[in-house]
Amino acid sequence: MTKYKKIKFKSLIQITQKNFSQIKKKGSTYQILKQKISVKIDSQDLKNRINFVLSTMSDFSTQLTIRICDIEEMQNINSYYRNKNYPTDVLSFPNKEINFNNSEFSYLGDILICFPVCYKQAKNARSTISQELEKMIIHGIVHLKGFDHERSNSCWTIMTNLEKNLRKELHKEMGQPKWCNIVPLCK
Repeated sequence: MTKYKKIKFKSLIQITQKNFSQIKKKGSTYQILKQKISVKIDSQDLKNRINFVLSTMSDFSTQLTIRICDIEEMQNINSYYRNKNYPTDVLSFPNKEINFNNSEFSYLGDILICFPVCYKQAKNARSTISQELEKMIIHGIVHLKGFDHERSNSCWTIMTNLEKNLRKELHKEMGQPKWCNIVPLCK
């Protein structure tokens, strides 16, 4: 079993979120209810968990942005950047710039997560929304670090194993994720 040295480091993580319409499946169709839900995130816990993942990958001074979006926004962005006209769970946009203006942080890139798609995946996998979102964030970070599962089957295997190991180490160190909750809003 590998022991990891605890190293203090800084990272800057920006998180954006919004309210979403609650979606229910009825038969073969989806029904958007008038009720709205709000996604409540314990930002400090999430940042601590992301910092652990980054430090495990020997990245000690990184800035990244995580944005939570809806289906329409994700579909538009997936269509524009990947020519795939459907929403996906997560997209990563690595920073291609090398030089940074007097910043103590290097900018790793942006992660865009589609909350409704992840919510559905969590229900199908019988996991919590925190577990699913954390899985997507780790997937996004691994992409930002240069891994790409679409190149070949062996690349997919390497990336999948890395993500599993990162989640395993994270959960061993910090427990299961509980940083995200869904709260119904009054009409």
